[in-house]
Amino acid sequence: MITRIHIIFAFLILTCIGCNRGERTGNSSGREPGQPVGIRGTLENGAGKTVILDEMGARELIPVDTAVCDETGSFEINFSAEEVAFYALRLGGPGYITLLIEPGETLKLSGTYGRDHSYEVKGSRGSALLGELASEHKKALDALGEISRENRKRSGSPGYAEIKAQLDYRFDSITADFTRYSEGFIRQHPGSLSILVALYNLYGPGLPVFSPDRHLDVYRFVDSALMSKYSGFEAVELLHAQIQEADRQLARKNPVMQLPEGEIAPDFVSSQPDGKEMALSDLRGNYVLLSFWAGWSKLSRDENVTLKKAHIRYREQPFRILQVSLDSEREVWLRAIEEDQLDWDHVSDLSRWESPVADLYRLEKIPSNVLIDPAGRIIATDLFGNRLLERLNTLFES
Repeated sequence: MITRIHIIFAFLILTCIGCNRGERTGNSSGREPGQPVGIRGTLENGAGKTVILDEMGARELIPVDTAVCDETGSFEINFSAEEVAFYALRLGGPGYITLLIEPGETLKLSGTYGRDHSYEVKGSRGSALLGELASEHKKALDALGEISRENRKRSGSPGYAEIKAQLDYRFDSITADFTRYSEGFIRQHPGSLSILVALYNLYGPGLPVFSPDRHLDVYRFVDSALMSKYSGFEAVELLHAQIQEADRQLARKNPVMQLPEGEIAPDFVSSQPDGKEMALSDLRGNYVLLSFWAGWSKLSRDENVTLKKAHIRYREQPFRILQVSLDSEREVWLRAIEEDQLDWDHVSDLSRWESPVADLYRLEKIPSNVLIDPAGRIIATDLFGNRLLERLNTLFES
C-alpha cells in the first residue's frame, strides 16, 4: 500500500542526492573551498576509451570533464571543487559510479571499463563508503533478479502456488537482510553524506529499501545526523522539510488511521484451519494478542519466535494468541503453522490484503499486532520482540 506519508518522500529519491547548490553554513571537512581535486584511474580493457565525470546537480547532471585512457587504461581528471558534492563517473556501461568528493581529495580508482561495479577507490572516505554500499546493493539486486527469472520460468507450472510462496519467502528474506544492512550502514556512518544514498536506495521502481511508513525513525535519524553538519546541502534541507511535513501529516492521521488505545477491538468472524468459524469475541475474558502475519512473510515468521516465548511463558495465565493470516494459499498457511510449531488459535479467509479483517484493523504492514484486555479493549499496538515480552511481564508478573 502506498500512503500519503510515502508520497511525501517520493520526489527525494536519488535525484535530490546530488543537490548542493545554494549557500552553505559551514565546511564539514575543515578544508578551504575551491581546492583542487584529482582522480587517477586505471581501467582494465580501458585503452583508448573515454571516461566522463559529471557533478550531480539539483535537477541535472553538470559536465565536469572528459578523459581518454592511455594504452595502459589509465586516465586522469583534475578540477576545482568549491564544496562536498556527489559525482557520476561514467565508464562506458549503462550506469555510473557514484562518488562523494570533498575539496582537496585525490582519488585513486581501479576497475573495468564498461562495468559500474566491482571497483575500488582510495583517497576519498565518502566514495569508499559508497563503493561498499554499492557492492552489497548489487548482491541483493542480483539475488532478487534470480528470483524474478525463476518466477517467470515456473509460472503456470504444476504446484506453482507453493513455488510462488517459496519465492516470496526468499524475496522477503533478501530484502529484510539488505534493509538491516543498510540501517546498520546509516547508524555506523552518521557524519557522512553517503547515508543519503543508503536511505533512498531502491530494490526496483516504486520499491524503496526504506519506506517512510515503516521506517520513519530511520529517516529521522538521517535528518538529525546531517542537519547540524550539512544544513546548507539542499538534499539535507529537503529531507528536513519533509520530515516536518510527515510529522504534521501523522498528527492529523493518527486519530483516524490508527485504532486508539481504550477502544473496543472490532469483532470479526473468520475460519479456522479445520473450517470451523471463530470470532475474536470468543476469547473475551482473556488478554488476547491479535497477531497479523502470513506464511510467505519472512518478518512475520521471525516474529513467531517471540510469540512462542510468550505462549510458553504465559500459557497458564488468562492469555491467548489469535493469529490472522494474510495468506492466499491454504497449504502455505498450514505448512507455516506446522513448521513454526504455532500451538495457538489461527484464522484466515485466505484473501491476502483483500481480507475484510485487514480493512477493519486498517493494516498497512505485517507483522502487526494488537494487545486486547479481558474486557475487549485495546491496550497496545505493534509490540514486537522484547517490548512485547516486557509488556506481558507487567501484566502477569508485577
